[in-house]
Amino acid sequence: MEGIFFADFIGEVVEKKSRRKSAHYSACYDAIIKHLNEFSRFYDCDIFTNSVTEEFLDDFIIYLENCGLRHNTIVGYILKMQSMIRKASQYNYAVDATYDAIDIRTEPTFAVFLSMNEITRIYYYKFENQDKRKAKERIRDLFVVGCLTALRYSDYSTLTADNLQNGYIVKRTKKTNVDVKVPAHDYVKEIFAKYNVQIPSGLCIQYFNKYLKLIMREIGLNDKITFSYTEGGELKTVTREKWELISSHTARRSAATNMYLTGRMKTLEIMKLTGHRSEQNFFRYIRLTNDDTARSISGDMFFRK
Repeated sequence: MEGIFFADFIGEVVEKKSRRKSAHYSACYDAIIKHLNEFSRFYDCDIFTNSVTEEFLDDFIIYLENCGLRHNTIVGYILKMQSMIRKASQYNYAVDATYDAIDIRTEPTFAVFLSMNEITRIYYYKFENQDKRKAKERIRDLFVVGCLTALRYSDYSTLTADNLQNGYIVKRTKKTNVDVKVPAHDYVKEIFAKYNVQIPSGLCIQYFNKYLKLIMREIGLNDKITFSYTEGGELKTVTREKWELISSHTARRSAATNMYLTGRMKTLEIMKLTGHRSEQNFFRYIRLTNDDTARSISGDMFFRK
């Protein structure tokens, strides 16, 4: 068996699969190929499939850290590279068996969620600027729909009258291509009625996220939040106001977390709505602080006489 240029092999595999994958799929591997080519030029070396050894990956991780990438981005790249080497072996190209010896793990990511009290506060907020009030309400109302359905932005931003059926939101999801059926919250029904059963849509996600943050700042979601992450091989700790950390995906995460916090829904039932296939991934996805956990279990009989 002989090796093949690793970057070329990745490019061929991605080209075959890109038609069935999202744009993010190709973009991620394009970034890996770019870093491989830059590493190759910097160290004046050719990188074949059998060049990807444990030692090479150790060096490549240091190189990516020096590029200032976040730890979890690097983990994602290494796991994808290992998967590609595994595939190269299946195609009978030469590989080095030590490529799989690297055990690099993601660090816990930080993301906020909104409590039901905060969602109610957002829903009933009265915007003062009359000129921009309707535009702000459209973004706010669409976001609230996401907070109460656990749908992704690609799904909650494309809801139509046909998706509200007998008190349920029925939707075939874009990413996973499965049918979901979510009981429509009273706020969701009111929003459908407000827009004559045609909720706001057609907003590109970049525009939505930009103005969503400004709206959340106006509403006053300015609690100070401190969190840490690894970037460029160094641990960094930053403090942000809550509105800065809110995005379109906060809605889905908030819905899943609040459903869990009710204590009335089974985890597997919520996973049916969110599409998580394992409880391990589900619990990594939802956001519970120590205070949230304490409140959710405080009524348990264990803590009573």
